Amino acid sequence: MKKLILIISIVTISFVSKAQKVWTLDECVNYAMEHNVTILQSVISQNNAEFQYKMAKNAWLPTVSADASESFGFGQSPSANGVYVSDNSSSTSFGISVGMPLFNGLSLYHQTKSSSLELNASKKDLEAAKYDLKLLIMSYYMQVVYNKELKAIAEKQLTLTEEQHNKTQQLFELGKVPESNVYESAAQVATAKSSLVQANNNLMLSILDIVQALELDNVDDFDVVSPDDFQDIDNQAIPSQESTFEFALQHQPRMEAANMRLEKAYVDVKASKSSWYPSLSLFAGYSNGYYNYFSQSYNPSFSDQINNNGRTSFGVRLSIPIFNAMQTKYRVEQTKLSIENQELEIQNTQKNLKKEIQQAFYNAIAAEQKYKAADETYQSAEVAYRYSNESFDAGKTTLLELNESKNRLFKSESEMLQAKYEYLYRVEVLKFYNQ
Repeated sequence: MKKLILIISIVTISFVSKAQKVWTLDECVNYAMEHNVTILQSVISQNNAEFQYKMAKNAWLPTVSADASESFGFGQSPSANGVYVSDNSSSTSFGISVGMPLFNGLSLYHQTKSSSLELNASKKDLEAAKYDLKLLIMSYYMQVVYNKELKAIAEKQLTLTEEQHNKTQQLFELGKVPESNVYESAAQVATAKSSLVQANNNLMLSILDIVQALELDNVDDFDVVSPDDFQDIDNQAIPSQESTFEFALQHQPRMEAANMRLEKAYVDVKASKSSWYPSLSLFAGYSNGYYNYFSQSYNPSFSDQINNNGRTSFGVRLSIPIFNAMQTKYRVEQTKLSIENQELEIQNTQKNLKKEIQQAFYNAIAAEQKYKAADETYQSAEVAYRYSNESFDAGKTTLLELNESKNRLFKSESEMLQAKYEYLYRVEVLKFYNQ
């Protein structure tokens, strides 16, 4: 008995572990944000910009370095008092030095500000990449939901067609319809089965698309929420084209990043001009050493020399640029060209943004009209099929007419669903520019 319970438990656990994971749209988007290679590369770029900013900011801090050396001299050798003596010797020296910039034409200030702007621009690049990925995942997700509904329609069509075939078979046996109707209804069943197979294949291909976009390994264990739990189309509203464009100019990550890089270009010009100004720095140091002469019978001890040979120094250093082969001039001209290039980049980004919003707006309007027309067609086809079915039962409609009415119903329902999800997606695309 215990073995039986154990076997049942193992089978149950195995079944649960293989159960499909049902994903919501938010879960798909969040997973993609954490695993998509493009997003991960954007994160690395942002981290790199952050390190560049920290390096520029910490350039204000003092620099401290230590050194030590061991040298051997033959013939003329240095001594602790700075003169050379005629003797072979060895010497040990060590020291520590400190340097700190006091003024360098505000170069450090401008470089720090430039790095800060680049860091903020890289953050906006990451936001833009995330928005693009979200739209991509959403399009794949809606395609899966749409194909799930198409599969459900195909299953319903097969069920109704099989019921109709059974009814036709019974009517033939009662002598109320010719045998040709039986063959016709059987052909309709075969067509419905073929449509179900095609719907199932389309569903699997759309699942494969989103699984690959999410970079998952297993296609079989993937599913999304049922259409009944999806967003209600009645709550959708199309934002105006003008307000969307005005909002996007100020808040779209791509525009914000472009504007930040233009500001950075102006700062880079100031940083380049800093090389024309004098620089002032503070320095301090301490050095010491031990000297040992080979021909002398007595050399002062290491501790005595360390106590006597120490040297401390400090001061300020002024550096005045006079001529550097025109390098600063050309560097300034180069940074000015980057301003012109970035201004053109902003113009291009604005044009593309306006073009995208116009296209998204009119696509949403067209999708709304298409959905309303398709929904009216579907409602009419549903009523027409109901009357046609009642007429067939009463013997007033032929099987061919009933099949035509049924096919129109399922065709109109498919077109309505396609228009519905296209409308939902188009509205979400337009809303993307209002975030």
